[in-house]
Amino acid sequence: MEFIRTPRQAELNAAEVMKRLGYVDATATEVGADGGIDIRARGALAQVKWKGAAAGRPDLQRLVGARGHGTEQLYFFAATAYSRPAVDYANDMGIILYLYDLTGGASPVSRTAPSVAYQGHSWRSGDYLALLHGLQLFWKVLIPRPAKRSSRRHRARRYG
Repeated sequence: MEFIRTPRQAELNAAEVMKRLGYVDATATEVGADGGIDIRARGALAQVKWKGAAAGRPDLQRLVGARGHGTEQLYFFAATAYSRPAVDYANDMGIILYLYDLTGGASPVSRTAPSVAYQGHSWRSGDYLALLHGLQLFWKVLIPRPAKRSSRRHRARRYG
């Protein structure tokens, strides 16, 4: 597994994610001034942010401005987080948001974002519930509970 270490690797990874979403012609734009668009595909445009701060509403507004009057679906990939105003704006505008980790996994953030296959597995809410259920079983089976202490009333009846 190769880790994402540069903004260019993040863009190439996002293009691969978009291919898994069905945009088979998704390609990262050339290095340099890209007009606010990092990935182009027939019917979709994407911006990738490789920075330590949370992506904010102005970042998303620049993406909408870069699209102009087009009808392409907009995608935004961020490495750290999104501000609450950014998520609200994305939901209002239909922008699909993803967070990606250093291994290339992409997690949906906005309401309209579909799950993406990650390393051969797609993480959906049911998967998280199954994981939680497994942890619950772990605690029940492998970690014994302390013995119940009987109440005074029960001891009094028992030992007379």
